[in-house]
Amino acid sequence: MPNLLAIEALEADKAFAERQLETLPDNPWGTARLMWEQRLSEITQKIEKLRGSTPLSASVALVFDGLPVIGQDDIRLDFSSDALGTFQKIVTASLATLNDKAVASRGKVKGAKHSKLYIRDIIRGSMGFLLEELTPSQTDLFQTPLKTAVDQATEFIAALNAADEADFVSAIDDASPRLVGAVQRFAKVLKDAGATAKIVRDEHRLDLSVEDVNRLNERFSAVTLREESVTLDAVLLGVLPDSHTFELEIDGQNAVLKGFATDDLVEKYVADQSFKDQLLLKPVKAYLLFSRIYRNGNLLREQVTLENLEPRIMNENFGKF
Repeated sequence: MPNLLAIEALEADKAFAERQLETLPDNPWGTARLMWEQRLSEITQKIEKLRGSTPLSASVALVFDGLPVIGQDDIRLDFSSDALGTFQKIVTASLATLNDKAVASRGKVKGAKHSKLYIRDIIRGSMGFLLEELTPSQTDLFQTPLKTAVDQATEFIAALNAADEADFVSAIDDASPRLVGAVQRFAKVLKDAGATAKIVRDEHRLDLSVEDVNRLNERFSAVTLREESVTLDAVLLGVLPDSHTFELEIDGQNAVLKGFATDDLVEKYVADQSFKDQLLLKPVKAYLLFSRIYRNGNLLREQVTLENLEPRIMNENFGKF
């Protein structure tokens, strides 16, 4: 459980113990007083321990309220599955963009299998879900990449929520198309259902009120993600596995096209030497995805993803008489 939620629960227990002590006679030897004093001491120690700790694995709570939630025990299945699913997509896109690496706006995401969160518990009060990563097989000295991704994702949502118009545009411009699209869908799921949300991490809480959700959707209504699949004749200058980047010399153009290659393509390029030998510095057909983010019709960002390559057979009779 996120430290913040655990501390809040313990603070409530502490307040209850203090109230119980106030009702008891001021007798230092009373059994009931000793019991509640011991309980109060244990709670205080737990709170201090949590405040001094730094969790290393991902743990985040999503608490919903509004029209999809009835009382403290019931929530619409279609809404909860959509909301949790879109939040998972936000985290997956966030993990893929760590270390300043771009991510394709569709298809398989780099490291997606390592981005999975699991429902660990149900949170009462409104209706919420405790999401955590599987416990690592060994104790790490540093926080896991998934925890970093969850923190980065929620900070991005918080920044968009608190931003003015100029800062909102700047944040969208700097983010990957997949991450922008995932947050856009998450906000729409909340808006369409008439829901509010709280996203609680170890040290920070983000409250998305009805007003916040409506404002995010209004701003996102001016944002459009367009994708165009293009096949180009080119010469492959190289694919760099570490950075997942590529360079292509496009036929009939002087400029070199650069962008990011998909995970599957990079894996095959590295593992299959014959595949690489057929392509490197040779004519190829390049299958590309151009992802463009527009706001009010103005282009904010373009991302080029190389999805596949195949050798291009040159006509040996070309130019002969």
